[in-house]
Amino acid sequence: MDTAAFAAALDDVFEGQLEDGLPRDGRFAGLAEAVPGFCTPAELAVLNLAARMLPAGEAYLEVGTFKGRSLCGALLDAPDRTYVAVESYQEFGMHASSSRAALAGNLARYADRAVVLHDADCFGLLARPGAVREPVGVYFYDGTHTALTHYLALGVVEPLLADEALVLVDDASWPMVAEASRRYVRRHAGWSVVRDIRTPREYDPIWANGLLVLAYRRPAGAPRRIARDIRWRLPVQTRLRGPARSLVLRALHRLPWLVPLALRLVPKGPRTVRQPDPV
Repeated sequence: MDTAAFAAALDDVFEGQLEDGLPRDGRFAGLAEAVPGFCTPAELAVLNLAARMLPAGEAYLEVGTFKGRSLCGALLDAPDRTYVAVESYQEFGMHASSSRAALAGNLARYADRAVVLHDADCFGLLARPGAVREPVGVYFYDGTHTALTHYLALGVVEPLLADEALVLVDDASWPMVAEASRRYVRRHAGWSVVRDIRTPREYDPIWANGLLVLAYRRPAGAPRRIARDIRWRLPVQTRLRGPARSLVLRALHRLPWLVPLALRLVPKGPRTVRQPDPV
């Protein structure tokens, strides 16, 4: 993926300033109305540009697909490539069977490309060699939002990335997302920040909770293996935190009267938006 060409083309996708978030293509607004989800038309325009610029022989990978709004937006006029989506169907009170059916229906209605769908925990899946058939040229992470998962989200995918790849991290206005992502970028060679789009408030109608655009260029001779600091963090997520969280979510689905109590117990401070750090 030519990340420099993507960066040069990004502003032209919008009327006026990028920060104003008004896509030239009006179809994204219609898609956002038709398909349930959280990506704004501006975010859909960014994902779509990335998918349209994806070169032959590389794959588009998305984690956290919900009911398909982001994928449907990315696939508008997209080339014939490999598109892979990973969804665990645990967030937002989703019931797996009905959510799978909604996702499949939306893709059939609004996307004209085949998608490989994985009903799985992304960290266990992506840690396996060959989890995606082609090198990943575009990666969009909108999965579980904790400091650990966002650090792992970059670490587990790095061996799967093409030698040059575009990485998009959703909800980058939340400090826990920004701090974990930038910590990984600082500690590992080959990563750089292309754009850091922050929002003045949570769930902003233009850019939702922000979007971090990263470029990865594999250093010469760098091995395609998971880094040491990811190898010890991965079992913490896949064997402890992930299963515990799944247990809690299943309990909340069965006992919805517990949801208000759970919301009161979850600290809201880490999700308060803030302005971007210097690049």
